[in-house]
Amino acid sequence: MSIFSGEFDPLPWLQEKTLHALQAAVSLVDVANEPDTTGWYKRKLLRTAELLIDRLAPVVAFLNKAGSEAADREEWGAVLEGGSFALANWCRKWKIGDPTNIAKGALLHLRTVEEDDEKAEELEDEPFQGDLEAALDLKLQIYGFMSRRLLDQGLSPPAHRLLLWLLGSLWLSDPPDVVGVSRRFLPTDIGVKREEASSAYKELYDKGLVERIDSTETDKRPDRLSLRLVVRGLNDSKHAAPYREEEFGYPGARIAGKVTSGQGKFIQLPKTLSAMLGRWFKEAQDLTDLRDFLQAQLGEDKVYVERAEVQYQEEAPILLVHFRYPLDADLEPLEKELSDYAEQWLKQRLVRHTANQ
Repeated sequence: MSIFSGEFDPLPWLQEKTLHALQAAVSLVDVANEPDTTGWYKRKLLRTAELLIDRLAPVVAFLNKAGSEAADREEWGAVLEGGSFALANWCRKWKIGDPTNIAKGALLHLRTVEEDDEKAEELEDEPFQGDLEAALDLKLQIYGFMSRRLLDQGLSPPAHRLLLWLLGSLWLSDPPDVVGVSRRFLPTDIGVKREEASSAYKELYDKGLVERIDSTETDKRPDRLSLRLVVRGLNDSKHAAPYREEEFGYPGARIAGKVTSGQGKFIQLPKTLSAMLGRWFKEAQDLTDLRDFLQAQLGEDKVYVERAEVQYQEEAPILLVHFRYPLDADLEPLEKELSDYAEQWLKQRLVRHTANQ
């Protein structure tokens, strides 16, 4: 017997079908709430679910004679966050259908390992092959959106600097929305401390303004970090990479706020100390104790001592100290201090060695 025959009451049929349709719409919320659903898909699923539930919930309430209050958004709105369990509570409150079976809808999305892998599968970013006008249009839209975000008083000064640096490199980027930065030199590039560069990067990531791209050619270079400038709804990724902490800069890149350069100093020792050095160290090696001694004596606000080592030239031992020093600072006084303190360290070592004999 057909529903269209007119020979039976259509109300139970309509109650069943509309409730099933509402359950199907709410199942989109269940999928969106799964922990491995990416942000892009979650927003899309919830937006679609809301459009459907907003239309279906009042119909279900009306057909089940639950009353106008049940159809109010304040009553069923929790479903948009709680999914099938929240729908079961709504049905229980207004005596609609079988709440127990409805709550089971949240369990229908338990997946096998193979399904987990399939859901997590990502598409490789292909090199940009669009026409030049499309690329320029995308860049201009990014420039416009990010320029407005730079007016946001909520952005910290380091985040402002980082965003400006990324925008400054966008005009030559390929893909048109991806910019590569140097992990090693980023703090110096944008004029901030190492920890400020890290916090600025996290701030922009948390605000959804950038996302890490792992599959481009630039990431085959260990120092490079590829970042997409994101305009939500325009170029945000369906499988955006989660935030990952990055180390920016390197020790001694700046001293007292000044940019430094790497230097090396061979220390000429008196013959007696040179002979001692040859007896104590039979081959080239790093001298960690000497490095720490020099750093403590000179101070981190003056120089950064990278390492100290003993080398052999024509079978004669010699000390070599690697350090970073501000570009505009006078090097000659520092070189004398390095020599004096290195001799002091050797003499102290000699005193300890003699005392232990």
